[in-house]
Amino acid sequence: MNHWIARLLAFWSLTWHLRRPPLAHADADERARWCRDHAGTFAGRWLGLGAVLWLLFMTPFVAFVPLGIAGVLALAVGMATLTRQILAQRRAGPPPIEPPADFPRRDHHDDADDR
Repeated sequence: MNHWIARLLAFWSLTWHLRRPPLAHADADERARWCRDHAGTFAGRWLGLGAVLWLLFMTPFVAFVPLGIAGVLALAVGMATLTRQILAQRRAGPPPIEPPADFPRRDHHDDADDR
């Protein structure tokens, strides 16, 4: 049973990853870089879950108050995760961007040969 709990925590929780090795022993800058790169995935999961629960709550067939509360809480966790990503990006800086690749140019004469 612990295996399934660990899998659920790994899928939904950003903090679970930050407290597990190798990130548990990493310095603050490396943890901030990891958080900058991966927090958006977790935020998207929480925001998606919150949106689905809220929309399900708003239907006239399933007007169940705990469902609406769970939806609002999931949206709040998603927003908190996005805030955490923004703060991590402030600490770690923007992600590195590779320079654009050079593609071979076709000459204008090649277009005439294709017709």
